[in-house]
Amino acid sequence: MSALFRVRVLAVSDTRLWCAAAGTLTPFTSRTLRTELTVRCRGATVVGLDLRQLRFPGAEFLPDPPWPDDPHTIHVLAPDPLRSLTADDVRLRWHTDLHSAWQAWSALTL
Repeated sequence: MSALFRVRVLAVSDTRLWCAAAGTLTPFTSRTLRTELTVRCRGATVVGLDLRQLRFPGAEFLPDPPWPDDPHTIHVLAPDPLRSLTADDVRLRWHTDLHSAWQAWSALTL
């Protein structure tokens, strides 16, 4: 059986971590992805998440969004429907393109 999603760590700098995830989210895989990201991001204060390659059926997998638990700030690139459904998490900084997300993630002074 092939994986329903995959998570890759693309960059680490001090307490900052950049991850990309791809695959299909369902109610089950959303919780699993959140657990996986929480484990990978443990100890990070700033995280960049490139979630543009996620496929999901809409609000079906919420209210368990896939954000990791620990980081103070999460820079996110994600499908627009996900953005509109998770506007209440103050840790999230939404970006429309990779360049702005990467620049914000890498330029932060901790």
